[in-house]
Amino acid sequence: MSRELVAGTRVRLTARNRMHGYHPGDKGTVLREVTSTPRGTLYYLVAMDKDGLTKTGSVFTAEEIEVDQ
Repeated sequence: MSRELVAGTRVRLTARNRMHGYHPGDKGTVLREVTSTPRGTLYYLVAMDKDGLTKTGSVFTAEEIEVDQ
């Protein structure tokens, strides 16, 4: 990522997305960084637009999302 993802950043899913039920191009808003692993993988909690108020968020890696410009 060329830009750090912070709460409120609008994102879209990339082709690297591995979560069932979501597709490249689906959009959402970063709620917060959840954790990072010893290998340096960053995870983000994202409120996906298509979920509306039915879920509090889904967790994606930094490779699975990109800033929606």
